[in-house]
Amino acid sequence: MKIKEIVQTTPNFQVLSEDEIERIYFDALGIIESDGARVESPQALQRFKKSEAVVTDNNLVRIPTVLVEKALRCHPRKIAIAGRNRERSVRLQKDELAFGAGPIYPLAPVGGKNTNKASPYKEIYNTARLVDHLPNYDFITGPLVCSPKGNGSFNLDYLVAMLEGCEKPMLLGGLNQKALYRLWEMATLICGGEKEFQLSPLFAYYVEIDSPLTLSAVEAEKLLFCAEKRIPCVCASRAISGISAPSTIAGMLVQTLAETMLVSVLSYLQNPGMPLIRGGLMTVPGPSGDGCCCGAPELALSESANSDVAKWLGLGMLFPAGMTNAEGVGQEAGIDCTTSLFYAFLSGADLIYGMGLVNNGEAASLDSMVMCNEIIEMIKQIGKGISTDEEYLALELIESVGPGGEYLTQDHTYQHWQEWFRPHLIDRSGYESWVAAGQKTIKDRAREEREKILADHIPAKMEAKLLEELHGLATNKE
Repeated sequence: MKIKEIVQTTPNFQVLSEDEIERIYFDALGIIESDGARVESPQALQRFKKSEAVVTDNNLVRIPTVLVEKALRCHPRKIAIAGRNRERSVRLQKDELAFGAGPIYPLAPVGGKNTNKASPYKEIYNTARLVDHLPNYDFITGPLVCSPKGNGSFNLDYLVAMLEGCEKPMLLGGLNQKALYRLWEMATLICGGEKEFQLSPLFAYYVEIDSPLTLSAVEAEKLLFCAEKRIPCVCASRAISGISAPSTIAGMLVQTLAETMLVSVLSYLQNPGMPLIRGGLMTVPGPSGDGCCCGAPELALSESANSDVAKWLGLGMLFPAGMTNAEGVGQEAGIDCTTSLFYAFLSGADLIYGMGLVNNGEAASLDSMVMCNEIIEMIKQIGKGISTDEEYLALELIESVGPGGEYLTQDHTYQHWQEWFRPHLIDRSGYESWVAAGQKTIKDRAREEREKILADHIPAKMEAKLLEELHGLATNKE
């Protein structure tokens, strides 16, 4: 009989010790209490003025520790997001994670040329169909751009295209407060009412902080609405090292946590209990110096550390991964996507999103989404870990085969070989077979797979009446 046995079935990875997390936490409390943050919304400032916070210099808000800790305790430790089929397919809770593609629009030109003449609605619908089919994607992220250039309005009808093409839960952002209200109306229609939406929301919403430590009027109003309606909200910081945040990862961790504290308190003052998810980008500048580097190792390391902090606080975490600064599928993209996805998985972040983003994260590549689907499958295989149960130790089998024996014809081999990872896109046949098959690259095979999926996959249809009502809400100008 074994006693005090420690079994670690799956790989374990943590960047920060608990002492380091506490140091970052207390330093962030000091920043938000002593130095404060800028809040540019009159409505939000009124909430702070009626609380224990101190509002000076018109829009500088300093928040006492007692209020921050009270607010942080009010966020639920479990969040469930359901797709339009109402299955609770994404759960943000301890030791569970989900992968998501996107943002899914605009699309990157194929082969360097933009030969696709489909309408934006059709492109978004087809991208959603691809995500709907790929088995390793659990949710879909809305478009970066939802209206043609020159049109300042957010086209909610494109979100209907997402719903038509994909049954999976959604991560959305980019709306103004009025459009967010219309989106919420559409979601409650699908869910069967406001209370049903609160139990199983259709989407999580992305609110972005203007780092360092500034909450714009537009983002504050959307945050207040999310708190009022209990919409799961991603508090997203854009901390670019040396530009909008300190040049050290530890400094970025302190600043972004202080920004999370600001959002937490404001949501608490509006309506305690908003589901809160940490997120955003923490990385070094891109090659041009004014953007962000999507494939930087600093991104994977900093977001992994932020995941440690989020878990310590009992909050959800959104981890950007599967992105590249490269223009499309190729060697650079493969390195960037694999590295970031692997560390995102090991970090234990609840939501991992961004697969398919190329060209400095400014466009979506369907072929990259297909490639990332296979990368995720490989990572999940590693994540299964190693079982040391008697069946897997195979002691009786080793004894029965004996020295010089063979395992190929054994029942144990037949029972377990199906657990192996078998690639779909990666070619492991060897050079001569590769040449004989036409010397196809992974880019070629990803394109062929994407074309096959879009030719064959038909998503579950929505009820005609529901679809008509959604289009009506999306195009309503009131």
